[in-house]
Order: sequence, then structure tokens, then C-alpha cells
Amino acid sequence: MAEIKATTNEKVFPIKAFLGLNQNPDGDTKLKMGEAAAMDNFRITRDRNLQRRPGTKTILDLETDKPIKGLWVGYVNGTEYMLGASDGKLYKLWDDTSSEFNITEIGAVSTDKDVHIFGFENKAYILDGSAYREWDGETLSPVHGYRPLVKTNIPPDNVTDMSGLLENVNRLCGERRVWISPDGTNTVFHLPEDDLDSVDYVLFFDDGENLTPTEDYTVDLAAGTVTFTQVPPQKVNAYEIGYTVKTDQRTDVEHMQYSELFAGTQDTRIFLYGDGTNKTIYSGIDYNGKPRADYFPDLYEALVGDENTPITGMIRHYSSLACYKKDSAWSISSSSLTLAEGLNIPAFYVTPVNKAIGLAAPGQVRLVMNSPFTLFGNDLYEWKNSSYYTSNLTRDERQAKRISDRVWATLKTYDTERCYCYDNNDAQEYYICYGGSALVYNYAADAWSKYTAFPVSCMLNLRGELYIGSPDGKLKHFSTLFLSDDGAAIDAVWESGSMSFNQDYTRKYSSMIWVTLKPQAKSEIHVTVETDRRSALNEKAILSASLSTFGNASFAKWSFRTNMKPQVKRLKIKAKKFVYYKIIFKSNSANTCATVVSADMRVRYTGVAK
Repeated sequence: MAEIKATTNEKVFPIKAFLGLNQNPDGDTKLKMGEAAAMDNFRITRDRNLQRRPGTKTILDLETDKPIKGLWVGYVNGTEYMLGASDGKLYKLWDDTSSEFNITEIGAVSTDKDVHIFGFENKAYILDGSAYREWDGETLSPVHGYRPLVKTNIPPDNVTDMSGLLENVNRLCGERRVWISPDGTNTVFHLPEDDLDSVDYVLFFDDGENLTPTEDYTVDLAAGTVTFTQVPPQKVNAYEIGYTVKTDQRTDVEHMQYSELFAGTQDTRIFLYGDGTNKTIYSGIDYNGKPRADYFPDLYEALVGDENTPITGMIRHYSSLACYKKDSAWSISSSSLTLAEGLNIPAFYVTPVNKAIGLAAPGQVRLVMNSPFTLFGNDLYEWKNSSYYTSNLTRDERQAKRISDRVWATLKTYDTERCYCYDNNDAQEYYICYGGSALVYNYAADAWSKYTAFPVSCMLNLRGELYIGSPDGKLKHFSTLFLSDDGAAIDAVWESGSMSFNQDYTRKYSSMIWVTLKPQAKSEIHVTVETDRRSALNEKAILSASLSTFGNASFAKWSFRTNMKPQVKRLKIKAKKFVYYKIIFKSNSANTCATVVSADMRVRYTGVAK
């Protein structure tokens, strides 16, 4: 028996996954199903759904009308704090003793540049490009500097000699200390240096008491000598003498802008950079083996590349330190060096990685899933070594992978040297903020989004919640809990590429669209289409899939629906004789949200395009 099969030219084309923004330089006809040619204030979730971006709510207003130049969260003496800097002051904004946000002024800092804060030794250390300060939870003060033990076992007949130091002198201060060994006969001891500023103390180790100046000893600052009034008893390292010279190198530290912790396999040394040169200086470990943030030995430095271009970023990457300049990339590895006198000191070796690509934005290198991200030119690069034998960066141009091609049109309008970058690891979203807008890369979904009306000067994550420091001195909470930006509507648009539905040569007809929404409190979205035949909107439809809730309630659109399953809505939007077709989602509201799970478009082929 013969079987007659009916033929049909009608198909349903689904968008099952939203793939983010793709600003293809050759137009939008080659985009994948689910990619957006234009996308403002929508984000892509981990499951590749389309969701209107979260809103913001001001938590604190510093009333400075000046940018918040730095935010930090960390522990100081066992208490977790959030600190912020704006308009020449450092503030405590939150602590875990009360878990409430409030403004407490701590002290004065310079906010002419970025304010960089890091935690070390149960304190918070602050770099602002003009001073180096510490906060212990109570007092903000300049970092005084550790007094190094430069020599031991100094005999009475010692001559002024600073060779073979036990501990290098500290850039932060002119203070030193030595241990002397009396011979039971002489009373005059020569210190390693002359022309001193002061002799601060003479300590007798046996009783732990300081001797009395003039009564027990006299000093000659010009000659650098200490003379005891009585012959001290013979003993090895019987006394400690502390003295201060007239000059120091404190400005070497104070002019630094940023820091990174690194020491090979442990984060026990502080590398400082950002003074506009190719030099980085790093901290030392004291005589007792304790890492210190107040000890920067004068010889502990590294020069990276040529002097013409400054270091712009450092980030620890596995067991090496990735170092970036404006036009190149380098790697610093940890080792040790034995001097001629037998003293073993730490050594850090600089090797080139890439001589053409670096970091344009000072201090804005971020480690994303263990790969450094850097802005260079008008592009974003991910640095990754895929070799089987090492994960550290080596000299291979293939390790710098450009990952911003899909947002080239927006990124080329940014001044990358002035961008602020942040990695929100909890949401796996990387932000590039500039001029009141932001490009957001969801690296879990490999999708880009663009946020507008989104002014940011700095960001931080506090216990899973994202907070924004604004250019007008406000601390804002950025969360899906908020449906607006402090009451202002969020204007969101998603526009697909020009879809030919696999046949560029045929005309089509479509009259039906199915859109699936995730049920949320007051979920609402506008849907429309455009074609090559009509650039104006063909028809507008409003979808609503609301759950029963009193939060942000509007009784004009009240629903008692409690079904948590996705809600499918059918829309009748007619489009005739088109070759290319766009679907557009819009949301411009201060009291609704929207999460689009999928969209299906029914299309019928009608003939050959003319």
C-alpha cells in the first residue's frame, strides 16, 4: 500500500542557550543562535540563561562627592574589617563584631592616586604613593621600620667598616644595632659608621638593662665611637648598641603604589612596585627568621627590563611571580645566592616571557582561575602555559591568548590605562570598568555582557556579596536582591544577530514565538522582532510570570502562582517576506526582574528572495 508523506517548509528554531555579546566586526549575520549583536544590562548565568543584571543599593554615603579610591577586606588582630579610602581619609566601614555597616574615620591618607591596602603581621598596611602606613585596629601611623642587626662580635679595635653585614640596612629608617665583645681592657668601641645622628641606647645582655648616658658611657657622633666610663668585662657579644645615621631611603618605599606577596613556594616577602620605574623592591626576614612588612633591605631589589618603561603589574602565578610592564611580560623566580664571605642570601631571577604584550592599566593584573588577565592595547589577554612540564610562564608567545574579540567594539572605546579590573570569583565574573560602564566576562559560561549606568571606582567581595565603591563616595551593594539602581530603572536590551535560519536565499514568514521565563517575584519582559523588511518594531508583547510574594509587590499585577517550574508563553508576532530576522528582549523597570530560559521561533519558508 502506497504511503503519501506531506511535505512542509515550516520549522521551529530554538535558542536553548544564551551565549553572550558578540560584536562581530563583519556584522551580525554570522552570529550563533543565542549570541547577541547588542546587549546592555543583561547578564549570562552559569546555566547560560539570559538575566537582567542585578541592581544596586547605597549602603553608606561618605558624603565626600569624591571617588572611593580603595576598598579592602581582611583580618586585623583576629577581627575582620572592611576599609575604604576617599577624600584624603581612611575609613572603617564594617567589622565582624557587629556585622553592621557604619562610617568610622581612622585617619588621613593621600587619595590623589589609588590607595592600595594589604594585610600582613596581623595589621593592615596602606600604600598611597606618598606614604607607607600601618593600622593595628586602633591607630593609623607611619611604618617606623625595623632596626637591623648589622654586625656582631665587634672588638674594641674595630674600624669604621660596613662590609660583610649580617643584616642589610633598612630603607625605611636610619636605625641600626650591633653587638660588641669587650676584651676586659679597652673602653672605646668604634661603630661600623661615623657622622651619626644619635646613639640611642647601650644594652647589657646579662641584666637586660640599658646603661645610662654620660654616667655609664659617652659618645662621639662624628667619630662614631662609644666610650665606657668603666672597663666592661670581657665577654663575647656582651652589649647591644643601637644608633641612627642621618640619612635613609624611606622614599623608595613610600613612592611605591602596589604590592604582591611572593617568596617562591610561600607568600612571605612583600614585593612593592608602581613608582613609575622599572624597579621592584622586596621585604626581608629578620635575625630571628620572622618575615616583616617593616623591613626593606637596601640591596633587595630587581630591575625589570629597560628603564624607559615602568612596571605596571605583578601577580603570583604558581611558584613564580608574573611581572608586567606596559609593553612586555616577565617572570621572576626564587632562588638563593652565596656571597664571597659565605653569607647565603635570597635571590630572585628575572627572565623574559613576551617582548610585545604587557599590561596597560597600572595595578590591574588579576589572577582568574590561576591565569593572569591583563589589558594591553584595546584587548584583554589571558596568560596560560599549556606545557606538560611546567605551569609557570616561559618565553612562548602562544601563552598570551586574546579573549576579548567578541567585545572589541566596546573595549576599543575604553582608555585601558585608566580601567579598573576586578575578579568576582564567587560568581566567576571578571569586570572591566570604565567611564560609567563595564564589560563583564562570565568565564564559567564563556560569555560577555555589557553594563551601562554602572559607575565603579573599586569593588570587593565580602562573604559572597559584591560591593562597589562609586566615583561619588558611596558604598553600594550589588545584588539580585535589588530590582533597581537606588530606585532608578535598569534599562536592559538584548538583541540577537540577523538570523537567516540557514537559508540566506529564501523569504520567510513567522507569526509565533514561545518564550520560557523562570518564575520570580514580579518577572516581566518585553519581546519584539525586527526584520530586513521593517526596521521598526513589528509588535510588542509583555510577558509576566510572577510568584506570590510581598517583596516589591504591585497589586496591579498580583499573582498567587506558586509553581516554581519555568513558564512558557506564546506570542503572536507576525513578520512577512523577510530574509533576516531579529528577536529582541527589553526590560526597563525599577520593580521587576527577568530571567529568560529559552526562546523558540516558528518559521515558514515561502519562496526565493528577490
